[in-house]
Amino acid sequence: MSHVLSMSPESDGGWYETISLTQPDSVELMETDRDMFNGAFESFTKGHHDAAYRGLFELSNKGSSISQYFLGVMYLGGEGVLQDFCRAHMWLNIASSQGHKSANQQLEKLTKLMSANQIAEAQKLARKCLKQNYKDY
Repeated sequence: MSHVLSMSPESDGGWYETISLTQPDSVELMETDRDMFNGAFESFTKGHHDAAYRGLFELSNKGSSISQYFLGVMYLGGEGVLQDFCRAHMWLNIASSQGHKSANQQLEKLTKLMSANQIAEAQKLARKCLKQNYKDY
C-alpha cells in the first residue's frame, strides 16, 4: 500500500477515485461501497488498521476486487495484520480471478517466495472461501 499512500485522495471521489485511476482494472463499487472503501483506506493511512481491515473485509465479502487486493497486500506486508503469505495469496488470487491485474502481478511475485505446499494451502483456502461465500475468512 505504500505506493498508494504517497498519493492524496481526489477531493470529489476520495481514495476510491484516486486508486481507480492507477488501477482501472478494479471492479466498480456502488456509491455506498465507495464511501466505505474511502473510510477504510483513510483509516489505514491514519494507522487505524483494525478499522481499515473491517471495512476492506466487508467489501471483499461483497466481491470487491479492489478491497480483496488491498487485504492481500496487508497480509503480504504484515500491515495491520500478522504477515501471512497464505492469506495474502488467497485474497490476491480471488481478486486476480476477477481480472484485477495488479493483484495478478503481486500474486506472481508472492508465488516465488512460497513453497509448493504453501501455494497448495493458499489455493485450497481460496476455493473454500469462495465456496462458503467468504464466511469466516
